[in-house]
Amino acid sequence: MIDKDSQIKALVSEVHNLKRDFAFKLEEIQALYMENKKQSKIIEDLHKENKHLKQQIEKLNKEAEEMLLYP
Repeated sequence: MIDKDSQIKALVSEVHNLKRDFAFKLEEIQALYMENKKQSKIIEDLHKENKHLKQQIEKLNKEAEEMLLYP
């Protein structure tokens, strides 16, 4: 009987440790998700800015060509 009680206590302790570890890992996953979401937003913003800058460069190149045509 004592052996079973000690086994039960050990198993209960292990379950508590697993729950604690699970909660910690879940928290880590949530933090990584938020970081990934933030990085995705930054990447999206940079793609938009890059597109805008390419359009500006194209416009400036056209203006420069026009300026060279009329000395």
